Amino acid sequence: MEATAGRLRGDGCDADPIWDREVETENHEQALARASGAWQVQFSHLLDDSPFYSRRFREQGVGTSPVSLNDITRLPFTSKADLKHAVDEHPPFGSNLCVPPASVKRIYQTSGTSGTPSVLALTPGDVETWTAIGTRTYYASGIHDHHSVLTTFGAGPFVAGHTYFVLSRIGSRVVPVGPGDTDRVLFGLRAGIFDTLMTTPSFAQYLSNRLEKSGERVHPLAHVVTGGEPGGGIPAVRDHIQRVTGATVNEVMGIGDVAPSLFGECPAQLGMHFCGGGHVWVEMVEPDSQEPVTIEPGAVGELVYTHLTREAMPVVRFLGGDIVRVEGGSCGCGRSTFRMRILGRRDDMFIVLGVNVYPSAILAVVGDFRPRVTGRARVVRPGTDVGIEPPVPIEVEVSNDHAGDADLAGEIERAIRSQLTFRSSIELVKEADFGEAGYKTRLVRKA
Repeated sequence: MEATAGRLRGDGCDADPIWDREVETENHEQALARASGAWQVQFSHLLDDSPFYSRRFREQGVGTSPVSLNDITRLPFTSKADLKHAVDEHPPFGSNLCVPPASVKRIYQTSGTSGTPSVLALTPGDVETWTAIGTRTYYASGIHDHHSVLTTFGAGPFVAGHTYFVLSRIGSRVVPVGPGDTDRVLFGLRAGIFDTLMTTPSFAQYLSNRLEKSGERVHPLAHVVTGGEPGGGIPAVRDHIQRVTGATVNEVMGIGDVAPSLFGECPAQLGMHFCGGGHVWVEMVEPDSQEPVTIEPGAVGELVYTHLTREAMPVVRFLGGDIVRVEGGSCGCGRSTFRMRILGRRDDMFIVLGVNVYPSAILAVVGDFRPRVTGRARVVRPGTDVGIEPPVPIEVEVSNDHAGDADLAGEIERAIRSQLTFRSSIELVKEADFGEAGYKTRLVRKA
């Protein structure tokens, strides 16, 4: 049975497949009217309660007169570095804390990969907002109350742990495992205690490789929901996981400084729907010039976010770093919000002879060489410059019996040249030497 009307294959339940039908099916004019009302309140909140933004607005020449959503480009962008500076000047919450510290009732932490972790403070109202957006997101993916969900997302310290609030709201059975515990995931799969796996595409790919290599027969899955990194929408990755597990594979996406869940792909697998209507306003800009890009089918750009209802630590025109392509046509699920696919992260993008390249595109090419490869690969960056002179060094993970396959390396190099138009230098790396098979795979390694 094919997925129809927003339901997973074989799902015959009679529940409405759209969680918040009023918001998720409204047209652009209705969405703008809803968002504009919330933004008026939020703008006053920022002027009155955020030393960080009231100062930035003054520096931009914006007075106290309201700025409408239609004129939001008058306001400055906010970067990750700006938010870090706000925390550094007034720790632990920063000069953008807009409520009394006593009102903060939940705190998440960032990974701190580029320095000291930052904190993300939430009021009870913020917890509810994140839960509402996340519920739309995961319900859109096809998770209903009759599903049993094993989640490898940890309860903390990162925002992915907020998913437990979401699954409770949907009413699903929850099998919490957390990241990195392959043995418990395999136990649950053998025992048949879950039909839905929530994880990163890296781990889903690793699990599929392991099952395929061992030939072990386990209970088939109905659903694999991927998030936390690009990959779940790459056909070569998705199709392999589906073939091994029997599941429908789709993806969700969020961003810690905005909301852990913002986009969810319905079972039609035609891109992720925006699910933050009424709470988050989204723009798109050209990544280099930061000029506005209209959100319409075929458009490519970087997503920019503004909180409409966040109480504790709202952001305005936050540069999310994700480069996406807006999808066109109807997916048939009934949602009217825009759909998109991630092309890659701005930080991972590099330039070869004037052409922008995202490592996720390389994964798509490498994945076609299964089972001689595992599906994992990474670009080796020889320096800090965004430009790389060809041939581009790329490491590709292979099983031990293909580590010396010189023909394979040449075939991958020719495929990359044909499909991505640049020359590469492929090094085949055995699984034991590539690095932890773990939860996420870094797509770029510095030499």
